[in-house]
Amino acid sequence: MPDPLSVFQGVKPPGSMKVVRHDPGRELKIRLFVLLAFVLASALSYYLGGRFSDTEAAILRQENSELRNQLQSLAGVEESLRQELVILERTSKVDREAANSVRTVIRDLEDEKALLSKDLAFYKSILAPEDTAEGIKLYAFDLLKGEEENQYRFRMVVSQVARDNPFLKGTLNVSVRGVKDNKKASLSLMELAGLEKSQALEFRYFQAFPENRDYIDLTLPDGFKPEKVTVSIKVKSGAVRSLTSVLDWQEELDADIKNELTDSG
Repeated sequence: MPDPLSVFQGVKPPGSMKVVRHDPGRELKIRLFVLLAFVLASALSYYLGGRFSDTEAAILRQENSELRNQLQSLAGVEESLRQELVILERTSKVDREAANSVRTVIRDLEDEKALLSKDLAFYKSILAPEDTAEGIKLYAFDLLKGEEENQYRFRMVVSQVARDNPFLKGTLNVSVRGVKDNKKASLSLMELAGLEKSQALEFRYFQAFPENRDYIDLTLPDGFKPEKVTVSIKVKSGAVRSLTSVLDWQEELDADIKNELTDSG
């Protein structure tokens, strides 16, 4: 903190004196929010979609390296902010609002670090999967309950493990089997979500649905009780085998509810 006496050095005569408010809290808030905007913009700029060109392997490795650097940078920024928070809390001239703003920035940085860590783990698993058996795989299928009755959200990732990772082309169909009016019924999840029943596959390493790895919203018909989800992948070129996976609806729903609770905790 500057010497208070320095404020009076070189003062003008009383008739022309001017009081200037010094508000370190406001300046700190502006600096912190600018820093947060920069960090978030940098992280989003490196977020990958679901399709890769012939240089995908190099891009994935570069993305891993950039994510590691961002995590290290965020860790350093977070530690610096924590130190500033301690100083602010001990300085009576800085209001509580400034301290709360620092806490908010720290929480946002922690959330950003968690998202970057998930992305890093995802790309690592694609480049070096634990299961080295070659072929097409349903890497992930996430199912969540929506806010309204009969509303649900889902997403999935299809991947390939192969020696040379040929470029694949094919189709993807996802259906849900259940009971309606005491009769067996089968519905397309894609059509329930307002999409084409058959989705095109074009990838070398993996393809996400949707491409931004968000969620696809759908609504089940009234009276329909879902039981099983069937994911059917048919490869037209680039590989020698297709894939059909059958998942239990309730088990997938329960598993992802637990994951959401764990992540939010």
